[in-house]
This record gives sequence, structure tokens and C-alpha cells, in this order.
Amino acid sequence: MKIASNGFATAWLFVLTLVVATPLQAGGLSTGLGEVVVENLQVGQTYSLKQLANLRLGVTNDCDDSVALKMDILSPDSSELKKGASPIPDISWLKLSQDTFVLGPDEIALSDITLSIPDENRYLGKKYQVAIWSHTVALAGRAMSLGLGLKSRIIFTTDATKAPVNEIVKSSDASVELVLNPEKMFLDDVELGTIYDPETRKGSVLTVSNHSEHEQLLRLRSLTVSNSVTALTEGYEDAPDASYLRFSENEFVLPPYGTKEVRVYLDFSERTEYCGKRFMFIIHAYVVGEKVSAGVYSRVYASIK
Repeated sequence: MKIASNGFATAWLFVLTLVVATPLQAGGLSTGLGEVVVENLQVGQTYSLKQLANLRLGVTNDCDDSVALKMDILSPDSSELKKGASPIPDISWLKLSQDTFVLGPDEIALSDITLSIPDENRYLGKKYQVAIWSHTVALAGRAMSLGLGLKSRIIFTTDATKAPVNEIVKSSDASVELVLNPEKMFLDDVELGTIYDPETRKGSVLTVSNHSEHEQLLRLRSLTVSNSVTALTEGYEDAPDASYLRFSENEFVLPPYGTKEVRVYLDFSERTEYCGKRFMFIIHAYVVGEKVSAGVYSRVYASIK
């Protein structure tokens, strides 16, 4: 991505967004790595997600017994592709530092992820998707019990042009260790033309936490589902206008391991076609002022009277 303004030299940056609003769970396994979107990467380069945003694939054994775990890199089926992405041309582009584990109860399997893109012009200006399937396998000397598995998704785009080598960004102090609470907010009996305040109605506020050791400048914004990288929840329609959802503060600094409460307001236009419907909004909290922008999602479900 090329950015030029006010006469300054062109900068070559990329954006990384981590979507972990609801950690993935599958029976006795869970992971915070649901979906990662990395934009404007350079062909001919190898990237470490740990160096980009302190990001590793971690899978927790929530079972009462030990399990053997295998992480497999997969090319997605056409039904799994999102936002116009194509399957990764070769799964060998993605590497894991470790892909087999034996985990005791509550133990976590951690693996670093690297992504290498061949230096070929045919890969310029593309959007690709790849999956990591973390699943149980039989422990040595034991019969296989019920298998458990979950998928993490990585979507990445390549820049349409090549950047000078000395301007390629491959590391950052940014961190994806942000947490939004609650992960889901349900707003019932919303009246049209009246500001709905969850704190007054339900005692609910949005808590934003920085779990990293770095100070972070954060920004909040409301998104429609179609303008995010998440999926619409069954039974809900996409928000007709993201601006109907707003916050008491949109930008603030959080110190290392700091937490801040932010009030959320919903103000629907008084239009009769909204009556009796249920809409879904996305809250996006993300880091600004860094070479890498890292963020997380929370979901807001509004039921209109």
C-alpha cells in the first residue's frame, strides 16, 4: 500500500487485523486465533506473524485428559472463501514452527507462523486465503476416541507493485493482545428515534483491555457486517447504517495492561421498515499510529420494537 501526503516521501506499509471477538471452540479445544487478515504484503518476502504483531497460533486443551494434537495447513474449499479471496496457490507458503503436540489438561500448544510469497509478478495484487486445522489424533498406545478439531483462517493480500527493499516493513511493536468485553452485546426492545443506552438500561458498558507490555493508541469504530471480515449471525440482518452505533470515546491511549470502560449508544432512525427487525453491528477496536494496525471485533445485536 502506497501512502503519500503533504509532499513527504512515499511510505510502503501493510495492515494486519486479527479477528478474535469470539474465541473458536470445538468440544475440548479452543483458540483465540479465529481469523487474521494481512494486507499489502510484498512478493519475494518471508513474514513472521510473531514479529509483525506478537501473534502465534495457540490451541488450549480444555479436556480433563491428555490429548495428541496435530496442526495441518489446508487450502480452503470454495464454500469457505471470504471477501473475494482465492485459495493459496501452494500451502507450502505457510510454515509452522511446530505442528505436533501432546497436551495435558489446560496446556497450550504454541506455534509460530511464517508466510513466504514467491518473487513472481503473477502474484502481485492478489488476495489469498489459507486455513490451519488443529485437531486431535490418537495418542501412542491408545485407541482414537472422539476426534476434535477447529480451523483458523488467514487471509492476505499482496501489493500491486514492488516496494524498494529498504522500505519493506517486516516487524513492529504493535500487539494483537487486545480484549473487548463483552464479546457479544444484546440490546432488546430498542425504540426507534430514541437513544438506547445499555449502561442505563442494563448496566452494560464496553471494556477495552490492553494485555500487552506496550502502551497502545486505540480507536473504536462501528462497522456493518458487510464491511468487516466476520460473518452474519443467523436470524439477524446486517446493520442498515454503522453510524447508528456510537461511543462515548472513539480514541484513547491505554498503558501496558491497562483497561478502559467506554459507553455504547444506539440511535436508530425513526423509519417504520426497521420495526420488529433484528440487526447486527460490529465494534472494531484497533491500534493506530503503528506500522502494523492490529485489532479485534465485538458483536452487537439489536432487536427493534
